[in-house]
Amino acid sequence: MLKYTIKRILLMPVLLLIVALLIYLLLNLNGADPIQNMLPSEYTQEQYLALQHKYGLDKPIIVQYFNWVKGILHGDLGTSYKTRGPVGDDVWYRIPISIKVAVITTAIMILIGLPLGVMCAVKQYTPFDDITNVVSKFLGAVPSFWLGLMFMIWFSVGLGWFPTFGIKDGAKSYVLPIATLLLPFLANFIRQVRSAMLDCIRQDYIRTARAKGASESRVIYHEALKNAMLPIITFAGGCFASMIGGAVTVEKLFAIPGIGYKVVEAINTRDIPTMLACVMVLSILTIVMQLIIDLSYAFIDPRVRSTFVSVKKKKPTKA
Repeated sequence: MLKYTIKRILLMPVLLLIVALLIYLLLNLNGADPIQNMLPSEYTQEQYLALQHKYGLDKPIIVQYFNWVKGILHGDLGTSYKTRGPVGDDVWYRIPISIKVAVITTAIMILIGLPLGVMCAVKQYTPFDDITNVVSKFLGAVPSFWLGLMFMIWFSVGLGWFPTFGIKDGAKSYVLPIATLLLPFLANFIRQVRSAMLDCIRQDYIRTARAKGASESRVIYHEALKNAMLPIITFAGGCFASMIGGAVTVEKLFAIPGIGYKVVEAINTRDIPTMLACVMVLSILTIVMQLIIDLSYAFIDPRVRSTFVSVKKKKPTKA
C-alpha cells in the first residue's frame, strides 16, 4: 500500500506539467492577443513591444511555457495580465472559500442522502421508493443556473430572506449557493446509494445472515451497508472534487469569490497566467482527493488492504 501511494505521489508533478502544457498550447491557439487588452485604445508600437517584452510574450510558446514552469518551481505563479500583480495574491485566498462550500455541501449530501438511499433500497418498489426516485431524477436533470435563479427570485427578491450575491452577510450568504449546488448532487447520490445497497442485499451472505437469525437492522447496516461503502465513497469523493472545480456556475451566479469564479473571470479577460494557476490548483485538489479515496479503501475493506501488503515467503525448513 505504501509503495502504491508513493508511486501516485511521484506521478503527480509529471501529470500536472503535462496538463499545464496542453492547456497552455490550447489557450495560445485561439489567436487572442492579451497585450491589446492591457493597452489603452490608442497606443504606439513602442508601447506594444515594450509590454510584450516585459511579459515574455515575444518569445516562442514553448519557451514561454518553460519559463512559466521555472517560475512555478520557485513558487511564482506568474503576473496577472489584468491586475498587473502577482497571481498568487489573487488565487490563494479564494481556495478556502471554494473548499468551505464543497465541504459543507458534501457533508449535508451524505447526512441526507445516505439514509434516504438505504431506505429506498430496503423499501424497494414501495410508494416511498417511487416518489424518491421521481424527485431524484427531476432534481438531477435540473440545470444549476436555472435552479439558482429560481431560488434567487423566490427567497431573495420575493421574500427577502437571503442576499442575492456575495458573502458579506455571513452564514446567510452561503444558504442559497449551497442549496443550488447541493440538490443535483444529492439526487444522484441517493440513486447511487440505492443501487449499491441493492447489489449487496441480493448477495448470498445477506441471506445467510438472515438465516442465522440476525436482526434486520444488523443485516442492513452492518452487513449490507458496510460492503456497499466502496462505491458510495468513490461517488462522494468524486462529488467533492466536482464541487470545488465544477461550481463555476454557482459561484458566478451568486458572486462567490471562489476559485471557480476566478476561472470564468480569467477566461473572459484572456488572463492566461491566472487561468493556468487556477487550473493547476484545481488539478492538485482533484488528485489529492483521489489519493484520499484510494487510501480509504484499505481502511474499509480488508480485501483491498491485503492486495497491498507484501507477504514474505517462508523459507523451506531443512529436513
